[in-house]
Amino acid sequence: MAITITVDPLTNNITVDPTVANFHPGEVVKWIVTSGTSLTISFKTASPFGGPMDLPGPGSVEQGIPLSSPRNVRYHYALTATVGGANYVIPGCPEIVIE
Repeated sequence: MAITITVDPLTNNITVDPTVANFHPGEVVKWIVTSGTSLTISFKTASPFGGPMDLPGPGSVEQGIPLSSPRNVRYHYALTATVGGANYVIPGCPEIVIE
């Protein structure tokens, strides 16, 4: 499943769809920023990927969830999207749930 990030530069609104994304171990999470040139996903306290807390990408980020990832855990993340040369930030509201 893809998580789509849309930025409206005129209003500074950022939409994350879905805001709460449910995944299972072994699945791949892909974030895509529409019309963006850069995207960084950051986990503050724990990551469902068992490794890096920051995941940078050139407009999209893709990461597989390890089969050993604990179930019934919610992971909040922050994101920084670059659109039209400006950075737009969500400090930590969206989340991934591992079922």
